[in-house]
Amino acid sequence: MMMATTMSSRSAAGNPLIDFPIAGDAVALSDKFLLDLGLSALWAETIEFAVLMIVFFVVLVSILGRLVPWLSKRLFEPARQLVATVPALLLAPEWVVTKLLRRFGRVPGPMVYSYGEGVFALTDGIRLFVSEALQLLGALGRFSRPIAGVVVVAGVLLWNSGSCVGSSNPCVSPVQSWVQLVGTSKDH
Repeated sequence: MMMATTMSSRSAAGNPLIDFPIAGDAVALSDKFLLDLGLSALWAETIEFAVLMIVFFVVLVSILGRLVPWLSKRLFEPARQLVATVPALLLAPEWVVTKLLRRFGRVPGPMVYSYGEGVFALTDGIRLFVSEALQLLGALGRFSRPIAGVVVVAGVLLWNSGSCVGSSNPCVSPVQSWVQLVGTSKDH
């Protein structure tokens, strides 16, 4: 019984997964459940970590493999229509200047026409960029697993480097905490 109390206090005070973004509350509930089953804090944290990584990987694969390609197909036509309105908006000043110049009997200079050509070049570039970006996003489905794997690993590395277990001073990262926990569990 004393051993379970020690494990529960270790986990409640020092389980680094409780500070994990989005899933911290679920980890706290899982931690209590696994410790009540009699698992050591090391095993509870290991199981929780594995489950979190699997869940995040599956969610990312679903988002990258299904949601993003679906959205890119659905956004293609509205984005094309939005980009088509850009020249009209940007050419309005040229139209106003041209109208005013002609009203006063003057001919628009080359700068006015250059502005119009620049607007068309800009909108062609925007149209190409949006089209390519949406096609690239649509292609993410083919590479969702490797991308999700890289994102999960990078996320864990960022989380580990920016997290301290409990209120440790100096800061003890989650990996350092687990290494210390493995060392103390081998001693017992």
